[in-house]
Amino acid sequence: MRILHLPLLLAALAAPTLADRITLKNGDRLTGSIVTTDDKTLTLKTDFAGEIKIDRTTIAGIQSDKPLNVTVKDQGRIQAKVDAVEGEAKLSKADGSVIAVPPSAVAALRDDASQKAWEREEERLHHPRLNDFWSGFVTLGLANASGNSKTLSVSTTASAVRAAGKNKMALSFAQLYASQNTTLPYGATANRITGGFRIDRDVTSRLFVYGANVYDYDRFLDLDLRIVAGGGLGWHAWKSNKGYFDVGGGGNWNREKFSPVTGPVTRNSMEATVSEEFSYQPYSKLKLFERLTFFPNLSEAGEFRFTFDSSASVPVNKWLEWNVGFNNRYLSNPLSDKKKNDTILTMGIRVSFDQTKR
Repeated sequence: MRILHLPLLLAALAAPTLADRITLKNGDRLTGSIVTTDDKTLTLKTDFAGEIKIDRTTIAGIQSDKPLNVTVKDQGRIQAKVDAVEGEAKLSKADGSVIAVPPSAVAALRDDASQKAWEREEERLHHPRLNDFWSGFVTLGLANASGNSKTLSVSTTASAVRAAGKNKMALSFAQLYASQNTTLPYGATANRITGGFRIDRDVTSRLFVYGANVYDYDRFLDLDLRIVAGGGLGWHAWKSNKGYFDVGGGGNWNREKFSPVTGPVTRNSMEATVSEEFSYQPYSKLKLFERLTFFPNLSEAGEFRFTFDSSASVPVNKWLEWNVGFNNRYLSNPLSDKKKNDTILTMGIRVSFDQTKR
């Protein structure tokens, strides 16, 4: 779609007889098919330049060759041919009746296709379905070496967020696998999987409540499964079109099952939760994200764990990005022969999607 300066549209003067006609205040006439209007512009589909946008303040008259979907203020929508000049708009319905209203009362004109698209979007905005308003990404990192060293590393990260009205739903998944075939013992050197979901509900413009459920597996921590379920309160500390900063706190139940060679170990505990999440896009070609969550153990005094996730991505095009990520997982009371801290640095490509705008 192109936006053209009106004085350059003189080529439209000679046009087919059967067409919608737009008369400008400078006397020029444009012909084509009216697609849609809003408060500021009228979109006209022409043979010579495709779809063009015309400033409504420059329009002196509108004549439609076929019925349009006309939205009249305080009267709703009717189907009628339009003959509007300065001071009056005549709307001719199929039954032969004519309605005369001031031009300012005509809120919108739409052809059938645009009217159906507008109604679908209105339905999506006010009564969204579960498959509406999702946005997110899938990141893939891959590294392979051969020759004197033989290593393989594969990492994937996925995130999907649905924000509609006062509700927000988030799904997440991360996986890392690495192996080496250079020195004995051969085999995997990292194998970790985590996933979860979270639901937020705004109570006010600032305050929200949330519930979350997270699952973790880590072979080299001897962790068969960690299940975390809980919730709490959050605060939208800052939000703009460039990003947001949220803080929160609450509590959850944590069940950890370990399988060391000496036999299975199961631990159940209550935890407090303190968290912050920050997202910012300082430039069109840079996206930053960071999240820190601290879990003091309420069942075992002095023990705790925390998780930290951060990423920076540079868009290559509308759906493809180059991504760098850093993740840290700390557990103050692992099994006796295990380290407390695990970190991951990944680089790869990210495929993003955004269904929030149509």
